[in-house]
Amino acid sequence: HGVTLALTDAGGTAALLEGLMDYDRLATEGTTTRFVSRDGSAAGVVDIENIGGAPQASMGAGSVHHVAFSVKDDATHVSIRQSLLDEGLNVTPVIDRNYFHSIYFRSPGGVLFEIATETPGFTVDEPAGTLGESLKLPRQHEHLREILEQQLPQLVA
Repeated sequence: HGVTLALTDAGGTAALLEGLMDYDRLATEGTTTRFVSRDGSAAGVVDIENIGGAPQASMGAGSVHHVAFSVKDDATHVSIRQSLLDEGLNVTPVIDRNYFHSIYFRSPGGVLFEIATETPGFTVDEPAGTLGESLKLPRQHEHLREILEQQLPQLVA
């Protein structure tokens, strides 16, 4: 339903959400402000907890690598990427992940954001009726197949 970002300075990320990312500020309770997506997306709620002078987070137990948001298609993706670049954000080139295309950038609060397309989708390498019945891997991870097949538990339908 959503994510909570604990930030030492919430202002820049709040402005990004309300501006380029089409979120509305819903309410503030204590040090937490809730933002809701204007389009009703699956990533519909982003809470920002303004934690003041706390040290910058680092990767480790209890942390996440990035927060992902989705867009409908490649045209929207390219447009958003250009808008982020126009705002002076350092955005990766579009990365083909087989099932979707992604861009990554650091929000003003330091959180790594991903924006991924909903297309082409998981039916690029198997029909919808058999999704999940066999192990499918994106091209960049195919070299790990033997190891993964040994380590993953066998699923029984």
